[in-house]
Amino acid sequence: MSIGKISEFKVQSDDWSLYVERLENYFLVNNVNSELRVATLITVMGAESYELLVNLCTPHKPSTKTFEQITAIMEKHLKPKPSILAERFKFRQRKQKEGENIADYLAALKKLSKTCELGLWLEESIRDQFVCGISSEVIRQRLFAEDKLDYAKAYSMAVSMEAAEKNAAAVVGSTATDSAVECLAVTSARLRRFISTFTWR
Repeated sequence: MSIGKISEFKVQSDDWSLYVERLENYFLVNNVNSELRVATLITVMGAESYELLVNLCTPHKPSTKTFEQITAIMEKHLKPKPSILAERFKFRQRKQKEGENIADYLAALKKLSKTCELGLWLEESIRDQFVCGISSEVIRQRLFAEDKLDYAKAYSMAVSMEAAEKNAAAVVGSTATDSAVECLAVTSARLRRFISTFTWR
């Protein structure tokens, strides 16, 4: 009995690289030899994606190709090489959205960075965009003031301060009275002072 199951590849919504990665792991745990890899791929990929593969391989049949050739053909069609400048522009324009938490914001930046070819500057570039794009002015200013701020430290600080802001907002919400606006102003001022006292190593 085989271990795991590979679903059909949905051309309009699935990521081909991730699909191939899952398939390669499926081959590994099920000891699928190289001679059967193409046949296995054709069997599991589904009618829509197989029709696309047939069209891309014409006048040859997909079964005459190696697994590596087929994955490369599909990759070239589904994920053409993008403009590096355009990808970096999208990366630099990405800021934290309303209602988006710090963790999801960073995950989005990491995803965008994959096509930017940043090389040795990858972590530094993510750090810079991460800090500059944070929606909370309080958190952003605190990070600006931090000396020797690396990628991991920026994330750790931002997550902790985000939690502090949420806790403060929850306290204000649970004790709201006719003077709620005044209380919020006082709480915000206290939060700024509290965050400014954070010590990071």
